[in-house]
This record gives sequence, structure tokens and C-alpha cells, in this order.
Amino acid sequence: MTDTAPTAAADGLRERKKRATRDAILLAARRLFMDKGFDDVTVAEIAAAADVSEKTVFNHFPTKEDLALAGGEERLADVLEAIRTRPEGTPVIEVFRVATLNLVDLIEHGDVEAFLAVPRMVRSSKTLRERLPISWEREAAALTPVVAEAAGVAEDDVVAAIVARTLAWTNRMIFRRAFQGLMAGEDRRAVATRLRAETEQVYDQLAAGLGGYGVQE
Repeated sequence: MTDTAPTAAADGLRERKKRATRDAILLAARRLFMDKGFDDVTVAEIAAAADVSEKTVFNHFPTKEDLALAGGEERLADVLEAIRTRPEGTPVIEVFRVATLNLVDLIEHGDVEAFLAVPRMVRSSKTLRERLPISWEREAAALTPVVAEAAGVAEDDVVAAIVARTLAWTNRMIFRRAFQGLMAGEDRRAVATRLRAETEQVYDQLAAGLGGYGVQE
């Protein structure tokens, strides 16, 4: 008889505790950012609000900017998994079409204030606006090899790199248009209706060139 089960249980408990600490830090940071603005909040304040040390904050989030923009990693992971597990014969572009339409559904039926919180914070902070391109390039660097694998080409293939960036930016532009409409006071249902039509129009146009990309013979 081995101690595999107790070890696995201990590992699971540690992971849950780690996740709970990370969530507590993130929640404290978001509240402070919303109340005071990103630039006026210190890591020491975040640590105190989450009842952890500054070192613990940095163990989970290397920079304050990472705290403000947290959440993108999970969304990216979902897209990567969707590309890898898409049904046979499904082009890569359709994964992004679905992801964008899911975003539109969130706008219509989800928590609009939560949706707007991070964009508002970014808009009010020069530091975060300057950080965004770095995050976008990291996203593209993660997307490219997975897109390349889907197409059966080398992970540094230039076409795969361009396709990854094109599709990521398509989703990002729909997000921006949603934010602009909502911030202008447009009704969420009107925004969603408009963006569904625009999403289909854009992806249909892209499909003229990328409709077969990632469908291997």
C-alpha cells in the first residue's frame, strides 16, 4: 500500500489554498483600483487589504500591472484549448468566431459593470495603456504555435503568426466597439444586436481567405 492518495490530497489542498490566496489578492486589488485608480494604489496597500505580505502578492503577480490585467490568461487558455479540441474539419477561424459571439452574449446577458470595469481602469491609466501592447504580443506568442500546429506547419511559420494576430485583433476590435457603445450610453441589447451582425460580417469576410486554414487534408 502506498501513500499516493494522501499525497494527492495534500497537493490538492495546497492548490486550493494557493488559488484562494490569489483570488483574495485579486479581489482586494480590484476594489482598490476601482476606488482610487490604478496609479494611486500601492502593492503595500493591496497586501494589507488581502491580509498577506507584499512578497506573497509578488509570488502570484510579478507586477502591479499583472494584477490589473489578470483574467486574460484564462480567456486565452480557453481559446487555445478550443483550437486544440475543435472538431475535425473545423477551420481555426470558427473558434474565434464562436469566442467573439460568446463575448457578445456576455454583453447582452452578463454583468455590464463587471465587463466595463477593466477597460475603464485602463483608459484612466497611462501606465496600463502602455502595458497593453506587451500583453497583446504575449498573447500572440502563445497563440502562434497552437495555430501553426492546427495548420500542420512549423511553430515559427510566418503565416501562422499573421493569422494568430489577425484573429486576435478581430476579437479585440469587437470588444472595443462594445466598450465604446456601452460607455456612450447605448442600450446593451442594441449593442449586442449590432455587434452580432458586425461579427458575422467580419468573420465571413475573413473566411474568404482563411476559411480553410487549419483544415488539414
